[in-house]
Amino acid sequence: MNSRYQNIFRSSSDIDYLMKHNGFSVGLNTPNALSGDQTFNLPPYAPQKPFLVDKYPACPKNWMRSEGKTKSFFVPVIEGKGMWLDFNENEKHTHHVAIVISIQGVNPITGMPCNDAHMEQYIEQCPKHKISFGPDRYCKKCNYKWPKQNYICTTGTPNGLLWIDGFRTVDGIVRQYILTKERIKGVASHIIGKDRVYAIGLSFFVSKEKKPQPSDSDILIQTTKTCNPIWIVPKDYYQPYQPYYYPLADYYKNYPYTTTTSIQYNMTVNQERSLSNMGGGTTFSNCNSPSQIISCSNNIKTVYSVDPVQTKKIEIGAGANINQFIYDDPEKLEYWHDYPESIICINYCEEQNALKIIEKGEIDTEGHKEGFLKEIPVGN
Repeated sequence: MNSRYQNIFRSSSDIDYLMKHNGFSVGLNTPNALSGDQTFNLPPYAPQKPFLVDKYPACPKNWMRSEGKTKSFFVPVIEGKGMWLDFNENEKHTHHVAIVISIQGVNPITGMPCNDAHMEQYIEQCPKHKISFGPDRYCKKCNYKWPKQNYICTTGTPNGLLWIDGFRTVDGIVRQYILTKERIKGVASHIIGKDRVYAIGLSFFVSKEKKPQPSDSDILIQTTKTCNPIWIVPKDYYQPYQPYYYPLADYYKNYPYTTTTSIQYNMTVNQERSLSNMGGGTTFSNCNSPSQIISCSNNIKTVYSVDPVQTKKIEIGAGANINQFIYDDPEKLEYWHDYPESIICINYCEEQNALKIIEKGEIDTEGHKEGFLKEIPVGN
């Protein structure tokens, strides 16, 4: 990879580390993969910088775009690295939060396909075989004990421990997420085969009532000067945010394009609605090129051709054992809302493919800074 860009994918602060949507967030880390038969402690922070899919027209067509409750990102990764997901920022939410996770279409807590993101609890019978559990949710046909639920949540998880590093095995142990090109090592490739996707889906649910506020005697507030996150954790457990610091290379946006057409449009409202929206830019559904960027200035829209980048498929496998609990939810399902408040989709790809996507340019997804006042004279 060109040394000019070699560090742009490493996050150096919480500002460009977290993927946020509707008041919820997640950070993705890619530490070194662990190796060996022993059970390891938690791997360190190695935060990767996310990018909004909608801003980059060169993203593959099969990557989900943001829509409604769903916001779609892509994250550059390195094959052979480990991975873990950080949800601790959601501790600050006014309500308790539960997260249903899909790793390539498979729930990493239950091993069940994620056909529809909803919360489940397993109290009396095995969801696979529909037979009554033995002791401690043991299913004799599965020959293992089931977790209490298919999600992680703030109600049962101690403050500061809301993360997941891998696929659950037995109580207190997960197998580290491993990024690999070997299909045979992919967990989803064994469970759902061709129905798997090359993305991570996160559905955020909230409690029906606000959570009680913690007392000062129960918490410790620690602020780090460099990243400025505030962590609220039990006094007997504190692991501060320790990212890998890199001098960020210059990040060049809006690379030069070859102009194919420069035309002026005077469209009616109905005509504008007939165009498909690309998050601030616009694309024509009947254009010949695979994708087009349209930059707008004083009714002049300049069209640029952009070919989507083809990304290599990376599986997520189960690596070494990590000491980590999936804590039981002490509440019943009735405690939670039935539908997610937010869904974050994480598409992942190799860094060299991500660089190609970025180099082909981005479009504005912020819109006019004056909002509805943009057509009205303002100021004194």
